[in-house]
Amino acid sequence: MFSRRRLLQAAPALAVPAALEPAVRTLDRIDLVDPARGRTIPTRIHMPAGPGPWPVVLFSHGFGGSLAAFGETGRAWAARGLVVIHPTHADSVQVPDPTLPAEDARAVRQALAAAMGARPASVSLAEVMERPVFLRSRLADIAFIQSLLRDRDARLPKGVRDHIDPSRMGMAGHSFGAYLTLVLCGARLSPEPPPPLPSGFRAGLAISGQGSGRLGLKAGAFDRMSRPLFSVTGSRDFGAAGETPDWRLEAFRTARPGRQYAAILDGFRHGDFDAPESDPVLGKTAGRLRVLQSAFWRATLSGDASGWAELDRAAGASRAGYPMEVRRR
Repeated sequence: MFSRRRLLQAAPALAVPAALEPAVRTLDRIDLVDPARGRTIPTRIHMPAGPGPWPVVLFSHGFGGSLAAFGETGRAWAARGLVVIHPTHADSVQVPDPTLPAEDARAVRQALAAAMGARPASVSLAEVMERPVFLRSRLADIAFIQSLLRDRDARLPKGVRDHIDPSRMGMAGHSFGAYLTLVLCGARLSPEPPPPLPSGFRAGLAISGQGSGRLGLKAGAFDRMSRPLFSVTGSRDFGAAGETPDWRLEAFRTARPGRQYAAILDGFRHGDFDAPESDPVLGKTAGRLRVLQSAFWRATLSGDASGWAELDRAAGASRAGYPMEVRRR
């Protein structure tokens, strides 16, 4: 029987020396105003300090989150050559949206408090997330930001619009943001959301995504997906209605085979995937995950075959029981 230390030593060497990574510039908050909806989208941007032009990834936070979510991940991706844009959606508790109907805002707060054990549940988090307003609002956020990027709109900071390549765009997210990512990468919903859907993403990265049975995802929802997809879950990453981590890998298992990857992190819970490398328990594995994610973006958004080779080496060397098991199909 291998010890945990031996397994760590046997896993592929994926770390990139910090000295070799370019400097990262962070715009802590810019407010992007969508006049058509009267909505302000507070947004954080991590980007390389160099001239670019750089590919772009839009990162959608989990239900109730904000622009501050997954800062470790955003900075790590930016250090490896991406502009990473973190919008705040209308369901945010930390940065409330005054345009969200009061009853919906109240339901979000109550359901999240109940999920964390702070108060009895009058309505479940799983039920609140099913309300159509939240998916519709997120789709509109992404469509609006995409339009700004493609037009290099003056509402974007000059340092951003002068250094992006909007023809190379990826979509990523955590939890409800991963659900949004799956929808924008070809998952079918029933009923279908009103068109048009934001489009043009070359690849998707879903951290704690969803399987069928909820949120309009029915059996066969993923079987037409063909874009490269990287799915991430943990051995303790359970769904809002108690679904298992294996449920979160349904898109990986049933999408059209080719460039489908998955990472399963031993011991990781739903909120653990952005752990800093300084974390004594989770940090090494989280850091290796971010390197593999960056390899995925390098392959899909920059056409660099070394990214595929890095992912394939990791999958070929991986075994169940590793701190991070990597799969490919």
